[in-house]
Amino acid sequence: MIPMRRIKTKFGCLLLLISVQMNISFVHAYTAEEVFDQFKLAYEKSVNFAADFEETTIRNTNKGIARGRISFSKPNLLRQEYVSQEDPDNIVQLIILDGKFSWSYTPFLNQVNRMKIEDPKQKELIPGIGISLEGTEQNYQINLVLDEAAQKKDIYQLELKPKSHLIAKNDDGSSVSEVLEIWISAKDWLPVQFGYRSSNQQGDKMSVIVALKNIRRNKSIPAKAFRFEMPENVELVDLTEEK
Repeated sequence: MIPMRRIKTKFGCLLLLISVQMNISFVHAYTAEEVFDQFKLAYEKSVNFAADFEETTIRNTNKGIARGRISFSKPNLLRQEYVSQEDPDNIVQLIILDGKFSWSYTPFLNQVNRMKIEDPKQKELIPGIGISLEGTEQNYQINLVLDEAAQKKDIYQLELKPKSHLIAKNDDGSSVSEVLEIWISAKDWLPVQFGYRSSNQQGDKMSVIVALKNIRRNKSIPAKAFRFEMPENVELVDLTEEK
């Protein structure tokens, strides 16, 4: 005769196994297309965002870390402040996209660079990257990177690779491998981190990862935040191409 305790134990284990299997079956395995579609929908509904950021850049064996603040308003207004590691109130570089021009001011060099924005109506895929949200599927191969640690936090990583007609070339004709990465939170389907990787046939490699913190979405941002005011006695380097 089998003891009642053993029967209850086996029955409990069976129920636990069934419960685990049922929970697994209800977890939705998103495809890359589904994640990107959700991201596009959330982008259309959002107006702006502001956040603190940490930018990690690796060029071959050299690594650098920069921190600052970023504000973005659709479709292409940007304010990005790089700050001193010792004093977060000290801006060491300021980048502004005002819808017509891109401004970059470096106080240490007492210099401002100005460039004309090619397409003022372009919808930015990611602030400051310069890649349009429109036509992304036609121009990029979109893959979902499996990362169990990230997915446990409901964060999905997309990898975008340029299709053949957009592959960059060096002066010698050799191709440049480029990858854009976006980490998207399923909480609101908007980015919490993005990155860029490139390499060429000469062995040169570069990667940039920008992690966002203290994200504020759809909050009021003063219009003057996206207007560049030229400092006095500063050198202007005008990179605008007159057409």
